[in-house]
Amino acid sequence: MQLQDVPTEGLDEKYRDWIGFIAETHHASDPRVNDPVPFALLTKPLAEARVALLTTAGAHLDDQVPFHIETVAGDPSFREIPNDVDVRRIRFTHTHYDTSSAAKDPNVVLPITRLAELVERGRIGSASPVHFGMMGFNPNSGPVADELGPTIAERLVEHEVDVALFVPG
Repeated sequence: MQLQDVPTEGLDEKYRDWIGFIAETHHASDPRVNDPVPFALLTKPLAEARVALLTTAGAHLDDQVPFHIETVAGDPSFREIPNDVDVRRIRFTHTHYDTSSAAKDPNVVLPITRLAELVERGRIGSASPVHFGMMGFNPNSGPVADELGPTIAERLVEHEVDVALFVPG
């Protein structure tokens, strides 16, 4: 597709809507002060720990609803990705980075195969039964801080995860 082939009807209005939304909801308009988190040592050797992956690369399975990208508001939801997934089923829906490398090799932003290799070699105790795909573009930090983060933290505790590796997109 060439630039001249991109439809321009309604772009001015969409741009004005986006600017208005950002002015109302962007993290700069709702500055948050995070409570200090004390440094916590891992209480067991990594070779005995359960590890989960979290990515903001827009990762989801081919049969899951893709992240909503036709909005200026972002998408503060998540998708669970089973540890035993065939990586050929992983898709990436995101508008703020070029997803072509991730599509070629999902391990670029969701190193699930590398994690399995570390478990197999005994470097990591086990992998979480599920990992989490999220959309990194969320100009309104409120839903991420108030809903998404606590929900994923609960899921990590439910799966007895000791270490969560956060991989940005």
